[in-house]
Amino acid sequence: MKPRLVAYVPAHVHAKVVALSKKQGMTQSSVIEDALNAYFSISIQHERDAALIKRQDEMIRSLARMEREQNAVIEMVDMQVWFQHAFAPPMTAEQKQAAKARASSAIEGFRARVAERLNSGRKLLGEALADAVFDEDDFLQIEQQPVAAE
Repeated sequence: MKPRLVAYVPAHVHAKVVALSKKQGMTQSSVIEDALNAYFSISIQHERDAALIKRQDEMIRSLARMEREQNAVIEMVDMQVWFQHAFAPPMTAEQKQAAKARASSAIEGFRARVAERLNSGRKLLGEALADAVFDEDDFLQIEQQPVAAE
């Protein structure tokens, strides 16, 4: 047996319930039950939508962070290429061969260090920022250094 629910509604709402029940061949109680079920399912859907929006916001923030990091890498590579072209002296064919041989072993070592660093989970940007942040102690050490006599 279902529990009884007594509700007072405006006349126009009552008229719609009566008309729909006659049209559909349903009881007035079943029309009201269907309406309440639809209302509560919308509430659940709103909660689900809010959770999805929150997750989407987190993903957008993560993508923005990755984009900033990628832009930093692009800038570093650009600077490296500029310095390489600005300061590298022209070489003869023999010098180029010798440079390629030296670079081959250096590149292998570099790649091994990069792989080791990536596997350790450390982040260069975080470490660089940590190195750039100063304490009050850093300034105290500067002040305490003896000044040379003039």
